[in-house]
Amino acid sequence: MAYFPVFLDLRNKKVLIVGGGNVATRKVKNLLPFTKDITIVSPKVTKELKELINKNYLRWLRRKFRTSDLKGANLVIVAVDDLKLQKRIFKLCEKRKILCNAVDSPEFCNFIFPSIIKRGDLVLALSTSGKVPALARALREKLEDCIPENVEEILKELEALRRSLPKGERRQKLLLELARKLISEEIK
Repeated sequence: MAYFPVFLDLRNKKVLIVGGGNVATRKVKNLLPFTKDITIVSPKVTKELKELINKNYLRWLRRKFRTSDLKGANLVIVAVDDLKLQKRIFKLCEKRKILCNAVDSPEFCNFIFPSIIKRGDLVLALSTSGKVPALARALREKLEDCIPENVEEILKELEALRRSLPKGERRQKLLLELARKLISEEIK
């Protein structure tokens, strides 16, 4: 069964990453445009992750995972190869109603990470529901070339117009027509 796509507001949400390797580094890089409230639990981290921690003032607990690390967490990413630990953390998260993603183990996830394109407030996310993340990534790479360079300007222009018009079907129709026109002019 496919996953339902949802966009989460991560402001005032605590994110916990268990692991400090290359996958954890990639997840932190994906999360940083959306939140800086990230705690990493790992005895060691990659050089790049250490730089991200220092540059963004992230919290790093230099040790192995403890159940108490889940206190206050809203989102947990388990980026370790240890399947027993993945399963244990997932079960703990389920019990506490915390969203959990165990990297490369869909059976220990109640959400998955999509492949993301972010340009200002425009965010596109692609997923294969955890089946073949490489396909979502390849499609993302292809789609990135289709997005107009000035998409942020288009978004701001349409947002201002949207705020100036009364709500309703007429506003929706006008904005859709204008969005299609602006995008088609830029893609030529």
